[in-house]
Amino acid sequence: MDERIILFGAGWKKDKLIEFIEKYGGFEIVEIWDNSSSRWGEKTTVRGYEVAATAPHDLQNYNIVIASDVYFEEIKKQLIEEFGIEEGRIKSGNYLFKNIKEEIISNYKDSCDESIIGICRYLQNHDLDMLCGQVRREYKREMFEIFRDENNGLFYSFWMGKKIYLASAINSEQSARQYLCALCREQDEDSPHSYHLGQLDLNGQDVVIDAGAAEGFFALQIVDKVGKVYLVEGEEQWVKALRCTFEPFGDKVVIIPKWLGSQNNGEMVSIDQINKENKVTLVKLDIEGAEEDAIAGGEETFVSAKNMKVIACTYHKSEDAGKFEKYFKEKGYKTAFSKGYLFVDGLEFLKPELRKGVLTAIKD
Repeated sequence: MDERIILFGAGWKKDKLIEFIEKYGGFEIVEIWDNSSSRWGEKTTVRGYEVAATAPHDLQNYNIVIASDVYFEEIKKQLIEEFGIEEGRIKSGNYLFKNIKEEIISNYKDSCDESIIGICRYLQNHDLDMLCGQVRREYKREMFEIFRDENNGLFYSFWMGKKIYLASAINSEQSARQYLCALCREQDEDSPHSYHLGQLDLNGQDVVIDAGAAEGFFALQIVDKVGKVYLVEGEEQWVKALRCTFEPFGDKVVIIPKWLGSQNNGEMVSIDQINKENKVTLVKLDIEGAEEDAIAGGEETFVSAKNMKVIACTYHKSEDAGKFEKYFKEKGYKTAFSKGYLFVDGLEFLKPELRKGVLTAIKD
């Protein structure tokens, strides 16, 4: 029987949670609450029935799932203080992974891997999230000072002492802080998503491809230690932010507003094509499941390279970790994975699985 819940938040994040419920079931939304009176009365269809948005009130019967990550603590405090809601009934969006969490615990119950044993132990008392409790350091939003550029309207902060701009979709100081804190957790030394940039041996002459550059933190962190950087990013809102961030570095940084893949056309560019212009020595791939196609577009480069470092995300698809490790080992690369495992919460990749996060392959 589906669990009946209240969803707090009638904004865009609500649609993502409803999409999950539509696909995976397990929950029935009784009411949608929102603090904005302009949304009261709006109707949303969920699995064939309509639910109207309303003001929060003192209904005591159901768990309340807060859609917003950015304002979770503020909304939680409001529900407790204004409506007397018990803290234990207030949940984040990750609560909706409840049934998938139980599948993961069951699927891995016989594992002898210490990391997996630790994750399953953590999940006994916590909601399922991407990093599964493996990052214990706390990153508070207050650690980042946020500014707004009056010339372009973009929010920016500082990363390793350098100005870093964020996409226009990040449209408040709170969401900017939330984004940067999430980035810190993702790149924490204990995170399965960490690129471990501090361990890279850079010689000042490296030529770098940063594919799926997004806000550009990877390149920004190493730009002073390399010779040339190619930022490959197909999302226009990020391209605009990247141009602002890397303007001080002149022609040392080239922004390519395309996707990285196996073709060369108006929308895509390959590693081999960039390598023809400048011999590449470091490739970072975090491109939402298109890593295999990008690797295919770098076949000549990876085979002929005498000195090459590859950092590739392996968590988007179930088979990528094993497939990429085999590919690079066969070409004479030494390989290693980041520590631990992660859970992929994107709907297009979601399965009750724990996956290796990042593969580093080195030929020297």
